[in-house]
Amino acid sequence: MRTALAALALIVASGDAQAQSASDIAACRDVKDSLLRLRCFDDVSKPAAQAAPSAPTVATQPKAPDFAAYAVAPYRGPIGLPDFRGRDRQHASYRTRILAGAKAGPNFAGHLTLVPIGCGAGCVFVPVVDVQTGRVFDSPLGGEDQLSLDMKYQVNSRLIAARYIAEDRCKFEEIVWTGSSFQRGAVKDLGEREVCWAAD
Repeated sequence: MRTALAALALIVASGDAQAQSASDIAACRDVKDSLLRLRCFDDVSKPAAQAAPSAPTVATQPKAPDFAAYAVAPYRGPIGLPDFRGRDRQHASYRTRILAGAKAGPNFAGHLTLVPIGCGAGCVFVPVVDVQTGRVFDSPLGGEDQLSLDMKYQVNSRLIAARYIAEDRCKFEEIVWTGSSFQRGAVKDLGEREVCWAAD
């Protein structure tokens, strides 16, 4: 019994990586008292990481977006307005905001205008107006699937750098306008959702 208690004390006191070694497991098998033997195996099987829980991991911040790599000349011609009675009628509920955005001129990819519109707490959807033709269509991001959406873009670039919350995590991705559609890039996990709120 004294030998069994000594073996148990040795295993409990060690608490480091050696507690899971084969010799410690063998020492537990030699413990005669069934209760002490169970406690011995329980202590040996506990991972060392449980002793000191680590802080939540946060991925490194993405590199600064290279807007110049997707340079385009800004459109300077007449502004085409949406046709809310015909082609663009599905967007007619937000005609006032969309018209105001279109009349302000392009703000992305030379001839497009992104018009962020709030849709609730942390919710934003983004109609896109082609100011050359007046056609309205949807951006690939927005709504409840990408909360707290923050998009960085420029009138002389086809690149969007977007940060948003999805599945309770802060995500980042780059989206490129190809000239006829949006091409989404790889989604990077930046960490807990609070990372999105803390970012500039």
